[in-house]
Amino acid sequence: MKRPLLSILAGMLVCGMSMAQNEEIHVFRNDRNINSLKASDIKEIKYQGGTSGYSHMIVNKADGSTLTVSMDVVDSCVLRATGLPEFHVTLNDYPTWTELNTSWGKSYEYSATLRMDGNGMFDDLPEQTVIFRGRGNSTWNMPKKPYRFKMNKKASVCGLKKAKTFALIANFIDGTLMRNAIALWTANYLGLPYSNHCIPVNVYLNGTPKGQYMLTEKIGIGGGSVDIDELKGMLFELDSNYDEDFRFRYYWKSSDGRQRQLPVMVKDPDLTEIAPLIGTTANEYFAKWQDDFTKFADAVVNTPATGSLKDYLDLDAAANYFIVNSLANNHEMKHPKSLYLHKDSIEGVYKFGPVWDFDWAYTFENYRDESASAIVPLVSQNGDCNGADFVKALFSNEEFMNLYREKWADFVTNGYPQLKAYIEQYATMIEPSAKENGLIWESQLSSYGLNSYDLRDNLSALKAWLDARVAYCNSHPNCGIF
Repeated sequence: MKRPLLSILAGMLVCGMSMAQNEEIHVFRNDRNINSLKASDIKEIKYQGGTSGYSHMIVNKADGSTLTVSMDVVDSCVLRATGLPEFHVTLNDYPTWTELNTSWGKSYEYSATLRMDGNGMFDDLPEQTVIFRGRGNSTWNMPKKPYRFKMNKKASVCGLKKAKTFALIANFIDGTLMRNAIALWTANYLGLPYSNHCIPVNVYLNGTPKGQYMLTEKIGIGGGSVDIDELKGMLFELDSNYDEDFRFRYYWKSSDGRQRQLPVMVKDPDLTEIAPLIGTTANEYFAKWQDDFTKFADAVVNTPATGSLKDYLDLDAAANYFIVNSLANNHEMKHPKSLYLHKDSIEGVYKFGPVWDFDWAYTFENYRDESASAIVPLVSQNGDCNGADFVKALFSNEEFMNLYREKWADFVTNGYPQLKAYIEQYATMIEPSAKENGLIWESQLSSYGLNSYDLRDNLSALKAWLDARVAYCNSHPNCGIF
């Protein structure tokens, strides 16, 4: 009998007990549905039934409407002191649209009005005009679109460092909505420089609920992301999409004598903007950095196994970077895609990071392949380009491999138990929103992935996968890398 679950909630409201403005009541149901209500929107909760128990839960709302829920479908009721932040976006010129115009492309910029309700978790963001647009590569072509917004001036949003631009990651093909969150927690735990953060939020576009998103920093040079001097430093992206303005291919011969290549692009800064400030042209400055990266890459692929890479590479950051990617078995490394390296100045050393893009990680390479094996190497073969060969060349260096083994063992002993505790806390926080997200996108998920409505089942599978992954890397002669 579910009487205690509902009578407690009803009593709180019927008897006039005070409830905070941001408290929410979530009714978890067994009929593939959920009811979520803000306490401030509820006038009273009562229930009907005879001597054998209650038959219905009745919620009278402050706006005069009524919600009636059969007791037969109620699994549990959850009262939360806060709800997830809500981003309300209205397209100023297209207020009736339910989605961005995909034919205009992800880069088309819309004037929009943005309001963010912190719901007791964070400070509200005042209503303001922003530039709103799409983002992503393969994810842009999925039903649930990823977004980006740019404000007129820097601001802290949901506790993140002040910046103008932030990203809203859709996590559409992730039945746990936690793949990116797990990776970013691990990166921050390891102290990997300039690692992004993850804030779960709910997004509404022109009043249409779009489900749960992950608010995070936009990767680039700046105080909110890679905090280096854009007049001195550089952020490179190795990505087979090869779609930035300033780019080149680094060529080398692997141990079998075959020519290999890496697609290298300038992610930030904008060379056309900064070149005049440092007394050169964009092409001259680009050529200078291309030569510098080539020297670094030559060192990685040509240094003898017993040599040292310390003059070219921050070994600690590199080890931490690959711990994050190996734990998630992020096969984007094999292409490579979304592989970032930065350098404070041309006189310094390269640092791997920030880590990015774990939608396709955890050996998830086919839309419904959630049960993919955890016991396969991170880079067993090359993808679009030759990322696997480059990673193998790095790990053939004995000094680096020994450091990696040491840091991996320490993470497994000290960090992994904390990660598992974080996973449980995060799941509890997002569960009502995850269920609602699953209901919003259920009809379009059949050919893409598992449904976040089944968060707990999906998460159990992911946790088992992580345990298997850790065990595999612990026993593998090359720590599961290749």
